Amino acid sequence: MISTVAGCSRPVHSFGPATTSSARGRSGSFLRFGGPRFNEDFIRVHRCDDQGITHDLSLYYRVYHPSHINSQESPPLIVLHGGPSLPSSYLYPIVQNMPTSRSIIFYDQIGCGQSSQPADERLYSIEKAVSDLKELVRCLGINKFHLLGHSFGGVVAYEYAKFSLEDDEQHHMCLSLTLSNTPANMEISHEESGRLVNSIKEECMLENNASTESDIPASRIVNDRFRKRHECRTENVPEALVTAIQCRGVTFGPDAVRNYIASKPTHLHSSSPRSVDAPNKSVPPVLLIRGEYDFVTEECIKGWRKIFTSDTSRGYREEVLNNCAHYCHLENLQGFGELVKNPVSSMTTSPERSSSNNAA
Repeated sequence: MISTVAGCSRPVHSFGPATTSSARGRSGSFLRFGGPRFNEDFIRVHRCDDQGITHDLSLYYRVYHPSHINSQESPPLIVLHGGPSLPSSYLYPIVQNMPTSRSIIFYDQIGCGQSSQPADERLYSIEKAVSDLKELVRCLGINKFHLLGHSFGGVVAYEYAKFSLEDDEQHHMCLSLTLSNTPANMEISHEESGRLVNSIKEECMLENNASTESDIPASRIVNDRFRKRHECRTENVPEALVTAIQCRGVTFGPDAVRNYIASKPTHLHSSSPRSVDAPNKSVPPVLLIRGEYDFVTEECIKGWRKIFTSDTSRGYREEVLNNCAHYCHLENLQGFGELVKNPVSSMTTSPERSSSNNAA
């Protein structure tokens, strides 16, 4: 089969549909976190540089409860990690609170974890990340599924959902979209992070004026407080996150990410001719999750609210997990799990905002 990768001037041979054996992959077990066995494997993806040269890359994926990957009653959940540079391993603990009747699919985006990590920044973009997800879905042979994206992964998940609406030849159905700790505007997110850091710096200056000099460097104190308040509010950084940070991959950008601002699907703009041709198409039900103290603040998600509370989505709900920050799934594993284990039922048909310790 021949396909054209976005941004590439010439066609490339795409990796063929996965057979049963390759889709199941190699067996392993989730012993570190006490979870179930998994299967893992690689698919081949293609990215083009600015000169139109095609690069053949390997993308690693892992499937928990693989025997249910084609279930019609409980379609699989595809989970996208953030960064862009962290491998997917910090999200594996999610599996502990998910039903065993649903396959959970993780993958390392190109540049991270066990996937290829080309140094050339020209091979990275949000559009290329979306193309990789499209190829993964095709290779696994799944027609219906749910998407969950954490942080930057939520951007890729949303852009994939948009792509699905705007591509008349798309035959794979995204049933729901969960955006966890994902800003709608990256520049605002950077500004809000800077504001929170400056607040901590001012706090430290006042403390230093009121007490004796500390032997600990001021930058270390600021970073530690920021982490404990606005990133992960556990006393110690969870092992899954420590390992992921130690294995951080290629951080592409910053312009490719920092300039991102979420927008409505093209066919929903009144000026688009497709808004007439496809009036019944809309984004699947959306669940937006963030932590009470997340550096992805209320200001950072206003763009999502503007998009999803119009006629763009078939349902929209917001959840704020109390006493959590940016890694809610590690800070309140049970509460987060209750929200995402049954994706569609977690979403309402009308806008709703709520806060919870353990979600109902």
